[in-house]
Amino acid sequence: MKTARWLTGIGSVILFLTGIGHGFRIVDVQKMIAESGMKAPLDVILKGCWLVFSGEMLALAVIAMVASGMAGGGRIVLICAATMIANAGLLLHFLGPFFGVYVSVAVALFFLAGGCLQIKKSA
Repeated sequence: MKTARWLTGIGSVILFLTGIGHGFRIVDVQKMIAESGMKAPLDVILKGCWLVFSGEMLALAVIAMVASGMAGGGRIVLICAATMIANAGLLLHFLGPFFGVYVSVAVALFFLAGGCLQIKKSA
């Protein structure tokens, strides 16, 4: 159980820090919007989606961390892993390979390993 919590915890810390960093990059997004001449309503939709994704990363990190300490929480951690796999797939499809895809895959692997170990230990 201790190894499972460590693996999930590492993934959660990576994801939490990435979510914070992503949120702070809204300034860069605003500059790109201004330079591109993007108009309403697309500009606010982009900003909203950017911040929602940052919030999702923060929430998912907390959920996985809390679930790693719960009896039967391994399934929740695996759902978090599935979410990260879906995020990585969508990012790869629409943006191609870049740092965000690699971070999503790394976090998914930490969550998969932690969740599987947690389920194995509780069985």
